Amino acid sequence: MPFRRRSRYLLAILSGVLLGFAFPPTGLAGGLLAFVALVPLLIALQSADSLRKTFYTAYVAMFALGLVSNYWVGGWKSMSEVDPFLMVAGVLLAIVHPFFLVAPFLLYDMTRRRFGKTVALYSLPIFQAGFEYAHSFGDVSYPWLNLYNTQSYNLAYVQFIEFSGPYLLSIAIVLVNVEIFQLVRRSQGKSVLSHGFALLLLILVPYLYGAYAMNQHEPSRSSLRVTVVQPNIDPWAKWSVDNQRILDTNFSATRTALNQVHDSTDLVLWPETAITFYITTPAKNYELGQLYHFIAETGRPILTGFPDRMDYQTGRDSIPSDANYSGMGGFYYRSWNAAMMVYMDSSGHMHREAYHKQKLVPLGEHVPFVQYFPFIGRLFQWGVGLGSWNYGDGYEPLELPLPSQHDTLRIPPMICYESVYPSFVRHFVDHGANALAVITNDGWYGRSSGPYQHKQFAVLRAIENRRWVVRSANTGISTVIDDRGRFVKSLPLFTSGSITERVPLIERKTLYVRLGDFIAIPAMLFGLVVWLYALGTWLSQRRRKPAIGINE
Repeated sequence: MPFRRRSRYLLAILSGVLLGFAFPPTGLAGGLLAFVALVPLLIALQSADSLRKTFYTAYVAMFALGLVSNYWVGGWKSMSEVDPFLMVAGVLLAIVHPFFLVAPFLLYDMTRRRFGKTVALYSLPIFQAGFEYAHSFGDVSYPWLNLYNTQSYNLAYVQFIEFSGPYLLSIAIVLVNVEIFQLVRRSQGKSVLSHGFALLLLILVPYLYGAYAMNQHEPSRSSLRVTVVQPNIDPWAKWSVDNQRILDTNFSATRTALNQVHDSTDLVLWPETAITFYITTPAKNYELGQLYHFIAETGRPILTGFPDRMDYQTGRDSIPSDANYSGMGGFYYRSWNAAMMVYMDSSGHMHREAYHKQKLVPLGEHVPFVQYFPFIGRLFQWGVGLGSWNYGDGYEPLELPLPSQHDTLRIPPMICYESVYPSFVRHFVDHGANALAVITNDGWYGRSSGPYQHKQFAVLRAIENRRWVVRSANTGISTVIDDRGRFVKSLPLFTSGSITERVPLIERKTLYVRLGDFIAIPAMLFGLVVWLYALGTWLSQRRRKPAIGINE
């Protein structure tokens, strides 16, 4: 039945709100809303008789989704802690991001006009998965609101993503919505039975496999005890604290943690930018020496976040194309949000290995397209020690020898935002990672939904790769997650403390790790072909239109 514009927009808002509440921290009950949230939007789109109306309707739904689930991005806290840069980023995200999210529904509309409603409905899940995959690349990638992220509490249902990756989960979510929509449209006849049976399979089969998988255990030939430290340092203030105080705070928190477990641990994990200064530069040799002395004193390796930097001089060094001008003579530099593994071997030699973050938060850590328009980078500088980072590269995990077990820990430190990229994380596991670490600083967002969402998304990385995840967050939530996605131990927000847990080192590679995005890539290509076909058809029709108003 046709709807007036107001009714169409109200249905779209309902869809967006339901989908927004499907995201954490609403729990399992909230996550189940994702399986019905798109139905009002599909009903509304029935009366959208033009691509323009489809766009407006879908945009309203996606705007509502963003407001409900991503309201926290602007860092809206007390005025003394509000940063204008974060606020601008939050407003831009709310307004601009829905333009991306409408893409699957525009493809749905194009397909409906050329191939009919049924083909369009069953193409929509493929369009959604293809879009989610495509949206994980580039300077403005933002996979936070991908549909699979709604199911991080639904452990029994999502276990199959070890085979397919998370994009098949998004397909299943949209398919369930489609089948429910079909049942709403068709109140009688054989089609009701067929749609009901399809719906039953979509729900039942994943749960049946999940019931089996949740009772299994991944074999491991070795393990290590990891101590996760949560120092709970004010993220706004720590960038103005002197270097010595930063080190002393981390040393003190670590000593307390080691005393609690009677020094029975193999690795200490500190959060993102636990060290806030360029400790590896020559000017900070004294501070680096203090870190080495602490590791020698405790006998425990440390994996920590820190900012890294490399300087270049014209005439002496080859200047990389992404180097920043220092403002002094012929000096350039590159800087990274980084992590490093530091340990002492049996002969007393110190070893240090660094990783540079590759997935940078748009605006927060890297200005989109600044490599093409350098002047933009000078306009956007965040005043808390972040911003204008360079991109890292490579998929080699950091390594820690375990002589007593004749084995090696191979662990990639996913820095904050990187943990929401499934395709990115699986590359490290494919390169040999036998455990996963997440180091982050979510304190910018207070007690909002943001820290809870970020913590929950790591659950999916554990299941996709069948690896244990250790997560150190400056102000929380720090946790240990097993290979089935279960939280083993956790620390709440805004408390200082530590957790120690034995983590198995798993070598088996899941089908998703071995084959990669064999579902998402064809889905993306399918959407691209449909778009090109629709564009070609439109251009062809434009050429065939007779000229009007020309005298013969």
